[in-house]
Amino acid sequence: MDEIVDSATRLEGRVQIQPQTSGMDGIVGRRQTSGMDEIIYAGFWRRLAAVCIDHLLYGAMIACVGFVLMFPALLLGFMSMFSMTTITIFTITLWLGVLALLVGSHWLYYAGFEASSLQATPGKIALGLRVCDEHFQRLTLRRSTIRYISHFLSALLLYFGYLISFFTAKRQTLHDLISDSIVVRWNNLPKVNTGGSLPQLISETKPELA
Repeated sequence: MDEIVDSATRLEGRVQIQPQTSGMDGIVGRRQTSGMDEIIYAGFWRRLAAVCIDHLLYGAMIACVGFVLMFPALLLGFMSMFSMTTITIFTITLWLGVLALLVGSHWLYYAGFEASSLQATPGKIALGLRVCDEHFQRLTLRRSTIRYISHFLSALLLYFGYLISFFTAKRQTLHDLISDSIVVRWNNLPKVNTGGSLPQLISETKPELA
């Protein structure tokens, strides 16, 4: 009988939370199905699709901002043509402004969204994903910034930092491991408070690929 129960609870790519009978109200949002909540970690391909959506959205946003700023930049450029010193100052200021805009907006898009109450970028939201720490809490801006910077490390060596998610139990990439974060399906994310005892997690050995 024990072997039947064990085999029934082995679900690929899932971590199951066994709800306790007392003191769990407000700690875990439970689904009244099989008596267990399932935590499903986001697989590589779903996360890749979310990244593609984010790249498209961010690119469109930058294109719109650049189009709006093009006209005052052309006007200032025309006015600065009367002095070589003014042209030099204008050119340096323009490029520094563009660089600051790109770096700041890119950081704000990824680190800001993931540290917000949304816990995800628009691309991840569209595919039902959320970013949290290993206790299912929202990331702080500091940790989210560490995660953002670590993305560039994951992209080194032919994106090896992303590919290691196939071999980690919680489907974590290199930047997930560095920032102690995980990406999970939103529908299966429990509501956990820091003030109570954490739910018991049962890790499975074969993670889900999708």
